[in-house]
Amino acid sequence: MQANSKLAKAVHLALISSAAIATSIITISANAANDGSDNVERIQVTGSRIQRTDLETANPIKEFSAADIERTGVSTVSEFLRTNAAAGGFNESSTLSQAAGASSVGLRGLSSDYTLILLNGHRLPKNTAGGIFTDVNQIPIAAVQRIDVLPDGASAIYGSDAVAGVINIITKKDMEGVKTSVKYGAASDHFDGNELNASIVAGASNDDTNILFAAETLKRDPIEASDREMGKTAFIPGKEGGEGRSNFGIPGYINIDSMINPDAPDDAKDKRYDNAAKGIGRRPWANCPPQDTVVDKDGRGVCKFDFAPYYQLQPSSNRQSIYTQITHQATDNLSLTGEFRFTRAYTLTSNAPAPGLIDVSQSPFLEDFLKNARPDDWNEILPLIQNPDPLNKDWKQEAFIDVGRRYLDFPNRQKDNTNQTFEAVLTANYDINDNWGADWTIGHSRLSNEQVGAGGQLLREQLEKAFNSPNSKLNPFVQNNCNSKDLKSLCDSLQASIFRKGEYTIDFSTLTVSGHTGLELPGGEVGVAVGLDTRKEDYQDRSDPASVGRQVIGGAGSNGGGQYENKAAFIELSLPVIEKMDVNVAARYDKADWKINNANKATYSAKVSYRPIDDLLLRASYGTGFKAPNLGDLFTSVSQGVNRAKDSKYCKDNNISFDKCPFEEINSRSGGNPDLKPETSKTYNIGAVYQVTDALSASIDYWNLNVKDIIGSLSTQEILNEEANGNETAINLVKRAPNGRLSGVSNDYFVLSNLQNLSENNTTGLSYNFNWRSEIETGDISANLNIEQYLKRESQSSATQPLCDSIKDNAARKYRVNGNVSYGMDDLNVSLNMRFLPSFNSYNQRNTFEKTCELLGYYGVETEEKNDKTVVTDPGKPQRIASYLQFDVTSTYHFMPDNSVTFGIRNIFNRQPVFSEPDNWPFYDQDVYDNVGRFIYLQLDSKF
Repeated sequence: MQANSKLAKAVHLALISSAAIATSIITISANAANDGSDNVERIQVTGSRIQRTDLETANPIKEFSAADIERTGVSTVSEFLRTNAAAGGFNESSTLSQAAGASSVGLRGLSSDYTLILLNGHRLPKNTAGGIFTDVNQIPIAAVQRIDVLPDGASAIYGSDAVAGVINIITKKDMEGVKTSVKYGAASDHFDGNELNASIVAGASNDDTNILFAAETLKRDPIEASDREMGKTAFIPGKEGGEGRSNFGIPGYINIDSMINPDAPDDAKDKRYDNAAKGIGRRPWANCPPQDTVVDKDGRGVCKFDFAPYYQLQPSSNRQSIYTQITHQATDNLSLTGEFRFTRAYTLTSNAPAPGLIDVSQSPFLEDFLKNARPDDWNEILPLIQNPDPLNKDWKQEAFIDVGRRYLDFPNRQKDNTNQTFEAVLTANYDINDNWGADWTIGHSRLSNEQVGAGGQLLREQLEKAFNSPNSKLNPFVQNNCNSKDLKSLCDSLQASIFRKGEYTIDFSTLTVSGHTGLELPGGEVGVAVGLDTRKEDYQDRSDPASVGRQVIGGAGSNGGGQYENKAAFIELSLPVIEKMDVNVAARYDKADWKINNANKATYSAKVSYRPIDDLLLRASYGTGFKAPNLGDLFTSVSQGVNRAKDSKYCKDNNISFDKCPFEEINSRSGGNPDLKPETSKTYNIGAVYQVTDALSASIDYWNLNVKDIIGSLSTQEILNEEANGNETAINLVKRAPNGRLSGVSNDYFVLSNLQNLSENNTTGLSYNFNWRSEIETGDISANLNIEQYLKRESQSSATQPLCDSIKDNAARKYRVNGNVSYGMDDLNVSLNMRFLPSFNSYNQRNTFEKTCELLGYYGVETEEKNDKTVVTDPGKPQRIASYLQFDVTSTYHFMPDNSVTFGIRNIFNRQPVFSEPDNWPFYDQDVYDNVGRFIYLQLDSKF
């Protein structure tokens, strides 16, 4: 995967030569610096390495100050970004997330993988739990001065990952005195989810040295699913899409397979009973309540279980963060800055007791169950169980008899999750002369994740032995009392002490020489920045042997690890070609090496800004970008899990239409691929910023982002659909049990999905921003409105499927709105925040059967078989996702010059999450909505 294009070679050559060119330019500019001209203060702007005099550039940057963050009343950086600037990612309260306590954000409607998160201009270490991603929660909100959001490609400046944009979190630089803050709040309906947040920021300085220290602690109490209307149950009777229960309950189901038919001919290739003909298969226990019994026409099925009351919608968590920055003016020309950061985040997750399938062929309780507690209509089994010795030789040696059930005999599955981050960064800023400077940054950062099982993790092999022991007191067909004297010791011995530990480290160094050359164009001086960037990333992920060996019921684990080294050279030019017009061009060459493979990538960008009049700025940009495969994509070992999907082939073979085909829990396996190549992107932006009046300003930007070679895997459902259609590749990805099933079988049978460069995404949109500020007789009033509108969102299910537009089909949100109105008078400030999400239709999938863009709904889909292919005869109807409108209010009163009290309400009208995830508890998108409800808080701030 070497870069062979002429363009890449030209860029490479230009970058190698840039250091020599820069030396000559510095010499020229040194003479210009001695002319005695007045110095103009320049500032660093996100998206450029050249310091400028104007914040408003060709980059469509959104800047959020500490005051903007405080007005929302949020307690973490991720909460603010997710509700004010971002449209992708997930939050720390995602109930079923493996990355407990962590949060990610993304721009332009893409996932967080395509947004580069920076802290003071440098990359952050990544979280390895549940994927490889940047955990925004590792940054203490008390230390944040402002957040710059650049929703535009910036790979030519920053390299990999800056595809959809860049979020640069900038910390406080200097401060005199001490500021403390304490906030306490709780959800109003049940007085749960209590939140205590306390912070201290202190600063001191003299003529040469400045020290800033910030510390923060945040504690959150859990929210039980049973205490919320949306999520309290996994079954909503009478509502389409309201079936989210598990197939594993108590009572459970019994499955008999591979039994020898004594009447089979001696020369028969397969002497087992024909399950479909004999009715021997999966049956709910006789004591399964009617409302939980789900069976087909032959009586085969499961006993559903409502697990929701055993879950939490927000886990218990606490987080401590320390940030220190020391800046020292070593000489008149040299400034040294050291940054040190430590964060510890602890989260206790508690999920329902383990579900699973266990062999009970030798259980001493089996005979009694088959004689007296079997399903009432299971008459086919009578000849076998009426035998004087029902557990005869054939059964013992040939039969596979298992039960699928929920192990409520044991405690909830709990995990202690601890994420720790350490970072040390040293930056040297050297002023070569009045026009030129050199910046050298070196740093080391490390993020570790540790998950330790705190109860309820059952060992499959040991449990199976306990059930099948001749003298066993543990009955697989009832809910045992594991706290009883007879069973407690045994039950305790069946629980595993599982663990998982991941660590991600980054060592980085960046050298930049930048300045203004003294070379004059009609519009002014030429600016330039050149530099070198090196980065080494290391990833390790280790799980306990039982989890890796698939011996933990309802759990999974894997081992992985690898290294990634990136070396880059870059150049950026600011060319004021005419008065009031600035052209900015940048190029970067990256060489990535992950030891067993490598990839070279050249990226570039061109941006133009022009002011035809003082109040109007026109801007345009174009650039290329890339996203290198992360270390998890490359080196994650094969792991197992469970996905809900329809077994298309089984239903097809049994003449069950796709609509009637039930969702089942199907084993899956996935893993990394060291042969992946980088994803590539192209982006452009055309916009204008207009100062309409002294009080009102407005901006509009039209943008497009195209990403190709997207890394992903075929979904379990698509693989099953392709298998049903006879696709040879898909057939090889499915391993079925001897009875042809994928559900209700051991995890030796599964669907394999492997990572590949598969697909393409093309998104076009408009971004609007309006700012109004005015002085009235009683105070100051301001308003801000941000609208992100999507004109086109084209994506592929996989490389085998067409590129389809969700906006055209009204199958995705067309826009999102954030607004704020603030009023201040004397010692009182009041702010009202608004967030609006419009309605849209949600579909289950595209017509992957026929490889078209036709949308298939969640309800009423009809299919038939023609020429050994599945054809859709009725696409069914979608799930309508209602609009969502939320208001927050904060009121701050300054009762002394350096003291204030804030009263706030998040979600004033107690809006509940929108039903948006059919047949999938908790039935709402946890990346978009939280389920806290109305949250009331009080905050006290003091400064000394």
